[in-house]
Amino acid sequence: MQEFLWVEKYRPNRLEDCILPDELKNTFQQFINQQNIPNLLLSGSAGVGKTTVAKAMLEELGADYIVVNGSLHGNIDTLRTEIMNFATTVSFSEGRKYVILDEADYLNPQSTQPALRNFMEEYSKNCGFILTCNFKNRIIEPLQSRCSVIDFLFPKKLAPSLAGSFFTRVKTILDQEEVKYDEKVLAEIIQRHFPDWRRVLNELQRYSVNGKIDSGIFFNQKEADIKSLFASLKKKTLTKLENGLSTILMFNHQTCLE
Repeated sequence: MQEFLWVEKYRPNRLEDCILPDELKNTFQQFINQQNIPNLLLSGSAGVGKTTVAKAMLEELGADYIVVNGSLHGNIDTLRTEIMNFATTVSFSEGRKYVILDEADYLNPQSTQPALRNFMEEYSKNCGFILTCNFKNRIIEPLQSRCSVIDFLFPKKLAPSLAGSFFTRVKTILDQEEVKYDEKVLAEIIQRHFPDWRRVLNELQRYSVNGKIDSGIFFNQKEADIKSLFASLKKKTLTKLENGLSTILMFNHQTCLE
């Protein structure tokens, strides 16, 4: 099945192709070299590549894995069933299996997260866990203590280099999709959304509908923002007017009663 979304179609399958600070990439490469990935908690803002890195490492190891989305399948019973069914079946790769629990910070900290802690212990012999989250403080301490916590940080001094690497990647994607583009516009979009690579690709795919990406997209965007602003102001004005009329009517009603 061919992927329609660019973020999936062009998702890197190797760690080498992931755009990360060298320090982070070296840490993950060590796990691959050792042929063993510990339980991990990958923390960072949206779109920086947490899930991509998790999948790339497991693909390179040839490990069996499943991806469970915490925001969609956060129910304890659903989680237990999926994990148990996966963890107790025979691995085709004859190695350790892994569960990528995406958006784990959406899991209920009073019920689901404590249950997950037990799952990690119960299936630890043949199943590892990689959790991703945007907000580390929403993950309970007992879960954090069972994982190696890795923060996806993008220091300002590395921003030009990382953005430049993604600029090159984006041009390759647009060339493959046969989309014409203005390099200055690409640079502006990357600068606006850095380091949210997913947002950049989604925006570019949206803008590329007409087969080209040029400065006109900024005009259209500003026009849309202005329309949204006027709609919002109009709504607020009507709300104030309605509140004013209600006050007048209530006052007149009370005056008549007196």
